[in-house]
Amino acid sequence: MNLFAEIDDPTDLDRIRGVIAASERPEALVPLGISQLRISADASNMVAHELATLLDNQGKPVDGARVVVLMDSTPIYKATTNLKETVVAQLRERFNVTPVVLGDTHHLLADDTSLDAATAALAGVDAVVSVGSGTISDIAKVASHRSGNIPYVMVQTAASVDGYTDNVSVILRAGAKRTIDSRWPDVVLADTTTIATAPRELNTSGFGELLSLFTAPADWWLASQVGTDTSFHTTPRDLLLTFAGNPGEWGAGIGEGNTAAVEQLTRVLAIRGIGTGIAGSTACLSGMEHLISHMLDMYAVAHHHEIGLHGTQVGVASVVGATAWEYLLENIRANRAISASVDSTQLKAIVESVFTQCDPSGALGAECWSDYSSKRVKWQNSSTDIAALVSDADRLQSDLGAMMPSSRNLAEGLARAGAAVSFHELDSWVTADIWRWAVKNCLYMRNRVTIVDLLAELGWWTDADVDQVLGRVEALTRELTHV
Repeated sequence: MNLFAEIDDPTDLDRIRGVIAASERPEALVPLGISQLRISADASNMVAHELATLLDNQGKPVDGARVVVLMDSTPIYKATTNLKETVVAQLRERFNVTPVVLGDTHHLLADDTSLDAATAALAGVDAVVSVGSGTISDIAKVASHRSGNIPYVMVQTAASVDGYTDNVSVILRAGAKRTIDSRWPDVVLADTTTIATAPRELNTSGFGELLSLFTAPADWWLASQVGTDTSFHTTPRDLLLTFAGNPGEWGAGIGEGNTAAVEQLTRVLAIRGIGTGIAGSTACLSGMEHLISHMLDMYAVAHHHEIGLHGTQVGVASVVGATAWEYLLENIRANRAISASVDSTQLKAIVESVFTQCDPSGALGAECWSDYSSKRVKWQNSSTDIAALVSDADRLQSDLGAMMPSSRNLAEGLARAGAAVSFHELDSWVTADIWRWAVKNCLYMRNRVTIVDLLAELGWWTDADVDQVLGRVEALTRELTHV
């Protein structure tokens, strides 16, 4: 029985904690560290109150406390007022406030420069508040963690990603995107009035991000089945699926800023972050679809393109991930012969060659080979488990069916939400060749096992196979979008 089904309100953190504590193997999960989650039309009006409560509960002075407000340079409006200015003015009624604007007029990156600047700004302060979307939130989580986990209140202004409510941050390091441990925010205030009026592409990006909760758990489960990842746990998965419902039903209208749809999106994304945090692994929500997005990001940075919206890329890539699983099942049922795998010497050369697209010096290729080769060692020790997995197509389909809808269902959900469905709708620099490069080679960038690793191990990820999968995705998305 899924006890999460008895919880109507995903912001009821105490009840969620209770279900987690009563679940199987709760000791294997990370304690939920958020003390307050508000998702409402007036959440941003509660910043000063929630910060005062937080400081008081921690036995720290309240009035006159030194508070830094981290933000980027982009104005954010609630109705006709600048929300950032409103938050600063509200806080100044009780606290000694220093606004800190990170970056310039260009796109802010969560790189070492921004992280160091934010950390320096927090030296000697009593608390930090961030105002904005995913990048500024990731930076604030890292900086506040480096500063001794000082009290941290997050004001969420977009439903673009799920990283607001987890305890990790995605950063850019040496040209590669890396997920690092950071911390839980103490308080998350998701202002749905502001979120509903955020740029259309931010909320549709959030819907794209959401879809990986249907594809990534399959990759996570796969890793557990072949013995390369022991972190798999049914409780985070059940939590995610319970509150997600059928996005194809409630997602309609997100692109138009429908208030009810945007509020539901915000709630599901919040639960996604919590699921990642308690799992102690991003694998529960980050599989093949995220690796494809990270490949595109690395290419963008290397070639001085603006990085695309993460969730938008993830949504489009989720359709590819679901199609890859369907392709695996078809080949198993057809009794396709398993080919001999490529030896390590050849693989090293392949991996290093792949990443010359981003770094001709070879440094990035060497870093990615280090990650991939460690995964490869674990994988090679799992030949018996792999053989058992692919020997029973009916069982495999049954297990997958409990986690993942069809590729068509996912694509239709994106279309109804007004989100990008095809790579043709991504940034103009994402050509067919770059898209194919990212999809084909995504297995080489990290030590995370996904469906692509299994297909490659079976010899079913040749150029012809990649073309088959991408051809099916292209046909489906053209049918739905006419692009």
